Amino acid sequence: MQKMPLSADRAKGHGEGSPHFQIAAARRMLYRAGLDSQVGGHVSLRVPGEAAFWVTPFQYFDETLPEHVSKVGFDLTVLEPGSLPASPGINFHASVMMARPDVNCVIHTHAKTIATFATTRQKFGVFYVYGAMFADLVTEFVDDPSLTPDQEGAAIASALGMNKVALMPHHGSVHVGASLEHTTVETMVFNLACEYQLAALASGGQPMQVSTALAYRDAYYKYGFREQMWLANYRRLRASDPDLFNSLSR
Repeated sequence: MQKMPLSADRAKGHGEGSPHFQIAAARRMLYRAGLDSQVGGHVSLRVPGEAAFWVTPFQYFDETLPEHVSKVGFDLTVLEPGSLPASPGINFHASVMMARPDVNCVIHTHAKTIATFATTRQKFGVFYVYGAMFADLVTEFVDDPSLTPDQEGAAIASALGMNKVALMPHHGSVHVGASLEHTTVETMVFNLACEYQLAALASGGQPMQVSTALAYRDAYYKYGFREQMWLANYRRLRASDPDLFNSLSR
């Protein structure tokens, strides 16, 4: 089986192994999985060894190209501008990465299914087996328009704690992880799990026991579910998003 590029294999520049290309690929995967966020939402990736991250601009997820990705310092100074300006709403990416050394990727979406579930203010439960990856790892952050951007960033990082997901009622969600690949796949799967939970709540369904969910989660990690999901979606992009791969020849 052909090996697609993963985080450890990234090279310098904007080639297929670059963080710029991989972030663009991740955004397009999210779009194809129903997590479009109009021109809001961001995908960021920590720059190894620096107080900085690569991040995407205001645009639809399916139009992202490597050239659009900017490198931004934790103080929000643009260190390497992309061809489109970085979104101004990225304070919390820096706040989360500073608070969580284990986090290398932050994804914020306004996905319809997740945002709808967030409005219920229900506790996330495992109503679908893939949701086991998030058992006891979902929290909530309620928007507060009175906060300054710096205050909001700190508040989101605090609300997230050591969890994987922060639901934002009437807004969307924030997802964090150790790699771009894992976080992208987990965001896609979480969206699906929310869809199942909404349907189950409407029909009287019952959640999986947490102990069972934790056993499933261990199995998903052990057998490389996230890695295989990334590879499969990467393969699909070659057919669905030729403009992304055509950008390599420019």
